[in-house]
Amino acid sequence: MKARHVTSESEYRTPFGAVQLGGTVSLSIDVWGDDVVFCTLRVWTDVHGEELIEMRGSRMGDYLRFSASYKPAETGVVWYSFDIEASDGSVWRYGAREGWTTGEGTFAYGDPPSFQITVYTPRARQPRWYREGVVYQIFPDRFARGADWEERAAASLAIRRKGGPGRAVLEDWDTPPSYARTEEGGIERWDFYGGTLEGIREKLGYLEDLGVTAIYLNPVFEAASNHRYDTADYLRIDPMLGDEESFRALCVDAEEHGISVILDGVFNHVGADSRYFNRFGTYREPGAWQGEGSRYRDWFTFNDDGTYAGWWGDQNLPSVRSDCEEFHELVCGRQGVIRHWLRSGARGWRLDVADELTDEFIAQIKQALLTEKPDGVLIGEVWEDASNKLAYGKLRQYFQGRELDATMNYPVRTGLLAFIRGDIGASELAARLEQLRENYPRDNFYSALNLLGSHDRERLFTVLGGAPDPDSLSEEERASYRLSDNQVGLAKARLWVMALLQMTLPGVPCVYYGDERGVEGFRDPYNRASFPWEGGHADCTAIYRNAIALRKMLPVLVDGEFEPFSSGEDVFGFWRRGEGESVCVLVNASLERAHTVKVPTGERLVTDVVSGRPAHVSHGQVEVFMWPLGTSVLHFHDERRMQLVPERGMGVLCHVTSIPNDGRPGTLGAPARRFVDWLAAGGQKYWQVLPVNPPDAYGSPYAGLSAFAGDVGLLERGAEETLASLEKIGTDPDYLEFCRENDYWLTPYATFRAVKALLGEKPWQEWPGVYRTFTPRLARHPRLARAVEDERRLQYQFQLEWEDLLGYAHERGVKIIGDMPMFVSVDSADVWSEPDIFDLDEDGRPRRMAGAPPDAFAPEGQLWGNPTYRWDILREQNFGWWLRRFSRALALYDYVRLDHFIGFSSFYAIPAGGTAADGAYSFGPGLDLFRAAYDQFGPLPFIAEDLGAITPAVRALVAASGFPGMDVAQFYDGDVRESYVPRPETVVYTGTHDNQTLVGFCESRYGLGRDEAVTLADGIMARALASDAALAIVPLQDILSLGDEARMNVPGVADGNWTWQATEEEVAAAAGRLAELAEQGGRIL
Repeated sequence: MKARHVTSESEYRTPFGAVQLGGTVSLSIDVWGDDVVFCTLRVWTDVHGEELIEMRGSRMGDYLRFSASYKPAETGVVWYSFDIEASDGSVWRYGAREGWTTGEGTFAYGDPPSFQITVYTPRARQPRWYREGVVYQIFPDRFARGADWEERAAASLAIRRKGGPGRAVLEDWDTPPSYARTEEGGIERWDFYGGTLEGIREKLGYLEDLGVTAIYLNPVFEAASNHRYDTADYLRIDPMLGDEESFRALCVDAEEHGISVILDGVFNHVGADSRYFNRFGTYREPGAWQGEGSRYRDWFTFNDDGTYAGWWGDQNLPSVRSDCEEFHELVCGRQGVIRHWLRSGARGWRLDVADELTDEFIAQIKQALLTEKPDGVLIGEVWEDASNKLAYGKLRQYFQGRELDATMNYPVRTGLLAFIRGDIGASELAARLEQLRENYPRDNFYSALNLLGSHDRERLFTVLGGAPDPDSLSEEERASYRLSDNQVGLAKARLWVMALLQMTLPGVPCVYYGDERGVEGFRDPYNRASFPWEGGHADCTAIYRNAIALRKMLPVLVDGEFEPFSSGEDVFGFWRRGEGESVCVLVNASLERAHTVKVPTGERLVTDVVSGRPAHVSHGQVEVFMWPLGTSVLHFHDERRMQLVPERGMGVLCHVTSIPNDGRPGTLGAPARRFVDWLAAGGQKYWQVLPVNPPDAYGSPYAGLSAFAGDVGLLERGAEETLASLEKIGTDPDYLEFCRENDYWLTPYATFRAVKALLGEKPWQEWPGVYRTFTPRLARHPRLARAVEDERRLQYQFQLEWEDLLGYAHERGVKIIGDMPMFVSVDSADVWSEPDIFDLDEDGRPRRMAGAPPDAFAPEGQLWGNPTYRWDILREQNFGWWLRRFSRALALYDYVRLDHFIGFSSFYAIPAGGTAADGAYSFGPGLDLFRAAYDQFGPLPFIAEDLGAITPAVRALVAASGFPGMDVAQFYDGDVRESYVPRPETVVYTGTHDNQTLVGFCESRYGLGRDEAVTLADGIMARALASDAALAIVPLQDILSLGDEARMNVPGVADGNWTWQATEEEVAAAAGRLAELAEQGGRIL
């Protein structure tokens, strides 16, 4: 006889996984054998015991399918198996495999293990802030010393405890942790490092930049020890850490940084040296130890020999009776612990040793939490599969609707570490995760706290480096053990794999403090070292931040459906599927073997956002080569996402000021029209210009006075002549309409220019108070009104001339590609009129400035001076300012190049007064901004300038948005002299305004003379134009075969840029060459 039932397959069980109370489960089993006559579904629940349900059989070819329906009557766990009766009366019993509750079953002798169905009632309001977040666990004594630490430490030690271990503060923050022990092996002294809540508050910027959105604090309440799991007073912050005021300040400031606070509740036991037990008489009020006269006596269980019940027998941690109503009131009452600290600013609780608390007590805690914070979260410390956890002989009810929202996902931690160390294969890991997916209600599965390190386990870095079993070492060896250089290299390679899995699997990732710096250590106390603020491994921080950034960039990694699989025993993979996109994550745990993995693509396009290499697709499958410890994140998407795809063609990059104009800089009007004629005659479909907003004092259009206004220096006539021609336009209907439509930027800009003219061009931060803040009323100020009106008229004329150029170009088949700088100048109308959306101090100066970190090209980094955005405020405003900016750009251009596109993923921010080396990456708006733009404008004609240090998150943003990136021939990975194949879905450039000319590149890169360089440049240009890229852009300098003497800009050099201009003779002479290039490149259709 043969039978088959697979819990995850819909023909055998629906609905999938856990079942909401009120639903019906359909179960089937296929049986092969001529002598099968009957099948019974055996169901067991703790409430009703066993139920036998007759199954209906139907012939399905060469086998019988038996089916039955079952409707659970209450929440809990339903166990089931099958009895198959043969014609001779024998009964074959079919159930789960030994050690499993899901998957494909098997026959067994005697009663088989049962399959599991979890029945639950969902929570109506899910804590989305938690599920969408990234949690960071902090051991408070060891994270950071605040400015108050010495005062706090002295005051705390002045409180004399009358028994128990001694207490001392270590002056040296970097002292390795250890325990001073008594002869009996107990703790002789608790060492404190001086970490405080203020210290955490001072580091909130670091946590925000890392991508953290919630802090899980190990206990912060008064206690005798440094770990504080021996609570002395639940309603008082430990004075070594701070007080209630500093806790509230931490919560308030954390919220400003987008960070919530989760507290650790230890409600199974208290400390012997606590106000409740008071074993040493430290507290004036009698505790339980003082006898029957204490109001706390009945909280605890005393034995006849004078001992008492303690957590796992520990006399330092007296256990509170599970049925103690007074204690439950202390914890859950209106003025109780849960609600008091939620009112003080916390947003959730983690329950220590949840297995030691009764279901009823946990339900009371949950009710208290929801009463105070309807969106609060309750997490339980459960080390096993929490859906079927037996504690003290009782099946727990964690996921039935009244208790936990999440548990600490130790099963995932155990599985991932076993896989990366080679203890289990990929198929075993996939099966373990699949079992959790089936057993957990969906909300609980997606809310599980996915930890890799904790205060109770060996440090992740130590484990990944291949450290020996700590039980094989002496205490002295454990204390002194450090990874070798080779082991550190292994740990870092594995750390990327583990961090990537942690950030892409279902559940809420939790980073243990210091893991992002490669802190080492075996179990307690060695895993509780102080945070290495002046050391550690910075590349480990980059690993974590890149993994976190990828999670933030792809919402499908939060809520997408999950399907794990294996490809052999080395490669583990899983799908995350959502609406409009899918992600496949692959990791190779082998240290020696490389693999090629094939993944079906369907009809979708695919991008590997980790490597950035073009995907090799053949016969409907993408082939991924994976080195040992290699990873791949494949993003599958439709061809059309948010982008407006440009039609195939060729264009020329040339700013308006660079076109010929009889010796003066190029302008709109006739000079621009002549250039359009030249482009059209040469078969060109695009003209790309640099930003046309007002430039700065050095002529740079990337740091001007306004993100919206036009550069009146581009007008065909000078400002005075233009104003004279507009003298009588004040009541013109078209002019008034222009002013009304553009008032949101026009009046602030005109007023800004008027004040600057009045005050001698001083920066606005130095203006008198009357002018420091923009209001519409200020524009009517008698000293400003005339100048404001003049500025409006000049902008009107710019609009007329630009629209004339745009229409002229369209009539000749030429589209204009504009350019949008990422940042604006601190001395600009935008920062002056809307300071709330920029990161400024009270004087209007940048708190943080944009720039770039040190690298091989700029060893000291780059400090650009632009203020960074307050993306948190912009998001609250639904990105209104940016949507207005996009609207303005879309009115001016046909396509828009988004400069410094990586800044929408992460931007490099440098604190005021610091150098570039002092900066750190902060998160940008990601896909949210472009979703808002797509909702308002439809398909977006954007080109992403995705050059520079591109991370997986930036690639993911490009892939998800669909915007074509830029592929510059000069940056080709191969030998561009031999071949050039641009990346898919990109716009090809032979160079940009920031690069050498193509001839100059060939001269300097290959040591060629001018003639040889021109010949090589022509070959490179021909390959670029003949490529599959829909759009190819060539700078005018390359069309003219000019060298670096014609560069438009040298980054990092203030003077001498932005002045290059072509001559009429050069352009005219190149007319035939331009047409020939377009034709030979297949760009004229």
